[in-house]
Formats: sequence, structure tokens, C-alpha cells
Amino acid sequence: MAHPGESQTFEIGGRPVGGSAPALIIAEAGSNHDARLDRAHELVDAAAAAGVDAIKFQLFEARRLYPRTAGRCDYLGLETSIYDLIQAMELPPEWLAELRHHSREVGLAFLASPFHEAAVELLAEHVDAFKIASYELTHEPLLEAVAARGLPVILSTGASTLEECRRALTVLRGAGCEELVLLQCTARYPTEPEDADVRALVSLREELGVPTGFSDHTRDPLAAPSAAAALGACVIEKHFTLDRSLPGPDHAFAVEPDELTRLVEAVRGVEAVLGDGQKEVRAVEEELRGFARRALFTTRAVAAGEAFGPRNTAALRRGQLAAGLEPARQAELFACVAVRDLAEEAPLEAGDLALLEEAHAGVEPLLLRAATEADSELLLEWANDPETRTASHQRAPIPRAEHEAWFAGVLADPTRRLFVAQVAGEAVGSLRLDETAGTAEVSVVLAPHRRGRGLGRRLLGLALRRAALAGLERLDARVLPENVASRRAFEAAGFELVGETEVDGRRVLRYGARLGA
Repeated sequence: MAHPGESQTFEIGGRPVGGSAPALIIAEAGSNHDARLDRAHELVDAAAAAGVDAIKFQLFEARRLYPRTAGRCDYLGLETSIYDLIQAMELPPEWLAELRHHSREVGLAFLASPFHEAAVELLAEHVDAFKIASYELTHEPLLEAVAARGLPVILSTGASTLEECRRALTVLRGAGCEELVLLQCTARYPTEPEDADVRALVSLREELGVPTGFSDHTRDPLAAPSAAAALGACVIEKHFTLDRSLPGPDHAFAVEPDELTRLVEAVRGVEAVLGDGQKEVRAVEEELRGFARRALFTTRAVAAGEAFGPRNTAALRRGQLAAGLEPARQAELFACVAVRDLAEEAPLEAGDLALLEEAHAGVEPLLLRAATEADSELLLEWANDPETRTASHQRAPIPRAEHEAWFAGVLADPTRRLFVAQVAGEAVGSLRLDETAGTAEVSVVLAPHRRGRGLGRRLLGLALRRAALAGLERLDARVLPENVASRRAFEAAGFELVGETEVDGRRVLRYGARLGA
């Protein structure tokens, strides 16, 4: 079942995002260029070599982020003030066109995070999508400026509550943003694995109804991104660097190029094994499904009329032999006798089984077998008998072509079972069960010369046994009020009158029998 938001799809840099598309993997270069253009270009090449889909930079100015008196950031453990640190990492806006051109030349979408409204205007002509950093989630003027540009937006949600995320989503949509992804992340650099909470991306998707992904700040290049892919992340972002030993606040927790390559391979591997989620027999399974699944076989020669049971049958894997009845039909098999002589280790088919009426003194038992193509002509003859047509819902004779098409359709439909009843080898009637959700409608036709001998009631008794063996809960029938013989047969077999209906403008009585009652 699709989660809310999974069906929303759009493109970033020509790559599909959302739905069943692979996750868009973003290499977050951030400020790891260390204010060197040559290093920024090296980051672009390294990201492309690793196989990611996009690279992202950041456009900020210290004077628009912190007051000069903001002090130090304790978690970094540096003596430098946060203002001076940020100022040293600023990306000059004049780099943008060159980095965008390089990125697209090597097949990467080009993204950037603006940190003030003027940066939005500078980036708009260069980026394929905007990325909004977690700490800007409540900066509503920035959100509105980004949304107004009409580009896709990726919003990180670190250090935010669900309600703050909901509010940001409302602001973005209200300002015109239609293509949006929320990223679960933890605003800690690095993040310990137990704090990553990758499953929150599912909660965000289900609660807010938008596509979601994951921005990873853990040191491990594989665990969290793989988990995110398994949970349906449509975007995965990871900070990367050319060398973790380089000076600067963001190098130490970023992955290096070889680790970024492994991340991409791991995510694509997870996506490959996830499949489409539809439980079905796959093409690669067909050979062994046929070869190794069990079917019902004889274990020794069985003579015509002999009862089936554990001493002469078994459920065996069929290998390259013909497909037989499934083991689920063993109870039905053990209630039947063989229609014909069968060899040892023969796969059993429906046409090999006949349901035998319980013996009564002085009465030749009825045998119920599956109809075959050879019965078509005889059943047409019975169906067009004048008395049969009079008792039918449609009284006109049945054309041969219509009957042959109907007969072939019934034999091919597993929910419509057609049987022929025999006495001492002679066909004396037919029985049809049209099954639907635990119920079947029963229809009986007798050979004209066999009417009036109680065969209808006996054949209905076999119908009840056959239906019970098939696991049905109920049999229903429709009988014309004037067909007194049929009504008596149904009532004698245990059916009850349960109502009436109308068929082709004629009043019809409805009979029913609950099995096992």
C-alpha cells in the first residue's frame, strides 16, 4: 500500500523524484571548498565519480547570519567566534555560474541552500532546486522568497517539532511551492547512530502527506542511508569532503570520496532488492515453482472404480511431469473413485476423479465426474429437450454455436464446475456449480428418459457433498414456480425456500442450503 505523499512526483535536474523513482542522492559539499574555487571544482568531480545525482553548495554571509557578538560555538571546540568562522567559509556569488556549468557538464543536478532573501535571488537562475537548511525552517520570509521562485524545494527538519514542520509546509504552499520534499535529519554534527531516527521520515510522510527523505549527519556512510532507502526515502543527502583531515568545521564528520561511492552502491543495492512490493510469482521463479511444488500422484496402479486414499496416492513434487491436482484437493480426492485405470506415479487430474454416491440396497449408485469436451453434444441435446426448455428461464432452443462457446468457457473457468452423473456407465444428468466467494449457484439437468425416478434429489445430494469438499459455505438455486418436480427435488435434498426474484421478467423462486448446518 502506498503511503501518503509517495504518489507525488516531479523532477530535479531532469531526474524523477518521488513515486517509484530511485532516491535522488545529494552530495552536500557545503562549505568544504574552504573558500577555494579549485577545491570546489574538485568536489564536483569527486561527487560525479562517486555516482551521486546532485551536488549542493551553500550561499551565506556572516553578517546576515549572526551578530558579531554571537560568541563561539561550544560544540566545535574552537576559539574562533562563530561570526569569524562563517565569514571565512563564505562562497563568493561569482563562482555560481562556473560551478553550475561544471556540475551539469559532469551530469549532476546543481543545488544550493540560501540563508537570506538576497541569496535566493542570486541562486534562482543557477539552481535546479533550492535546499533549505534545518535552522531556517522557521525563517518564514526566506521560505516565502524561495517558494515564490517556482522551483522544487527540499526542506531539512532537524531540531524541529512536527507542528513546526506543518507550519513551514503551510507557509511554503501558501507562497506557491508545489514541489516539495521534507528531509528527516538530526541537527548534531556528527550524529550518533542512536540519534538518527531514520523512521521519522515515515512519520513525516504519513502525517504531512508529502514525499520525504533523509539528511545524514552520522559518520557511517552506509547504515543510515541504507535504512532510509529501505523506508522509501526519495532524497538522501550526505555531507562529503575530499579529506577529513582538512581544517574547517564540516570536514571531520563528512564522508570521503571512496565512502561516498560505497554509499551510492549501498543505496542502489537496497532499492534493487526492495522491488515493487507486489507479492506475486516472478518470472525467475516460474521454473522451480513448476518443478518443486507438490501435486497429487498415484503411488501404485489404480483400477477404474477404485477408491483413492493414502495407500494409493501421495502429494509429491512433480519435477518435469505434467501438473496435477494441488494437495489442497486431497480431501476431495479421498472421497472419490477413479474414472479410469491409472498407472503408477500418474499425476492426477480433475477428470480422473468421480464422486460416488453412498451405496443403498438395490440401487445402482450415482457417480459424478468432471465433464469433458466429449460431453458437449449430449449436454446440448438434453438442454434443448422441449421439457427442459419449458422449465428454463429462457425457453428458446439454444443454437449450437452459442452452446459450444458457452461449454468451452465453462471448462476453462475454474470458478464454474460442470459435472456429468452416471449410473452403471450411462450418463443420466449434469450438474453445474458456479462459485463466488464461498457460495455456488447449482443447476441440474436430467436426461429426458431418466426423469421421474428420484435422480434429481440424489444428484443434488452429490452436489452438496461436492460443495462441502470444495470448502463452500452455501448452495443457492433459482427455480420457476411452475416447475413442481424441481421444487420437490430441492426440498427433498434439504434446500429451503428463502425468497423470490425476477429473471427476464419471470417470477423465480430462490432456494438455499447452508453446508455443515
